[in-house]
Amino acid sequence: MKNVSPALCFIVCKLLGISLLFAFWLRSSDIAGFFLILTLIGMSLLRQRMPKLKPTIIVDIFVCVLIHSYWEYSAYALALPLFQAMFLGFYPALIALFYLIPAFSSSLAVVLFFTAISGFFLGLWEIERKSKFKLRDQSAERYYDLENLQNGLTTALSQVEAMTSVAERARISRDIHDNAGHEIVAAYISLQTARALLADANPEGLELYDAALNRLDLGANKIREAVHNMSTAVTLGVEHLKSICIRFPINVEFEAFGDTTKVPVHVWVMLEACLNECLTNVARHANATKTSVNLDVTPHIIRFCIENDGVSKKSEIMGRGLSNLRHRAASIGGNLSVYSDDVYRVICVIPIDQRGFRNETSYR
Repeated sequence: MKNVSPALCFIVCKLLGISLLFAFWLRSSDIAGFFLILTLIGMSLLRQRMPKLKPTIIVDIFVCVLIHSYWEYSAYALALPLFQAMFLGFYPALIALFYLIPAFSSSLAVVLFFTAISGFFLGLWEIERKSKFKLRDQSAERYYDLENLQNGLTTALSQVEAMTSVAERARISRDIHDNAGHEIVAAYISLQTARALLADANPEGLELYDAALNRLDLGANKIREAVHNMSTAVTLGVEHLKSICIRFPINVEFEAFGDTTKVPVHVWVMLEACLNECLTNVARHANATKTSVNLDVTPHIIRFCIENDGVSKKSEIMGRGLSNLRHRAASIGGNLSVYSDDVYRVICVIPIDQRGFRNETSYR
């Protein structure tokens, strides 16, 4: 019973009706009846092939009424188009039916009534079944969207952790080089200069002085080596976004404005994902001659805009990638919008919460 569907019941009932008409024709062997059966079968197959031709049921009813004078069973043949009309939801056929039939016998009225009721409830069953399938598909689509979003957030989290570690190492390396390293080198140079003033000092004291100076030089070299080892070859922040633009096989103009040191690491990850997705869409779907990327950092918001002049029908639709990015932007209090007019434009706006970002590592 699980495999029984309204469409299957409809086909079975239709075949049964045609079989009964064919049995009536065998009793009379009237050529008009044979022509009517062929017409009903042909029109039914045509509607099954092209569902938009539901109004052609009026033609079936008209042919049945037209042949009524030549074949006595043609009035009962009206049950077949009536059943199809009620199943397909083409209820205006009822008006045509009652308008065209000159008179009803009691038996014909009973047949047409039960035929119409059967087709109506069978059609309701089909509508309910389709709505359940549609609801199931929508639920499955939402599930897969959420799963993709979860996977994207998991990937973004790992990227944030990696970039935070790299940014912190770069900050420590920069602080050592700019502060402690310079002070030690300055002290070493000062001591070298002072060595010439101690030429007449105690030889043992000079020996100790030279040993301390050598150890200081060795320490300075070790600090330089440590700073070099801590430095990363991975580009971060604006430089990383520029490298992405250069890497793509399309002409991209990149501009950045404002103090980018205010941008936290997790926002850089978001902007990187947005840039990769947009440039990939441009390369695949848009025949663009110009693509521009603008990053504007104000005291309160970060505005990231990617636009191109190769608008296409495919690019006008927000795909799953941009939809996931919109959810990710919303998760950090931002918004992602898509505009399509003379150019195709994606704008991501993220607020800067100074209280929330105060202790988070940022990178220029």
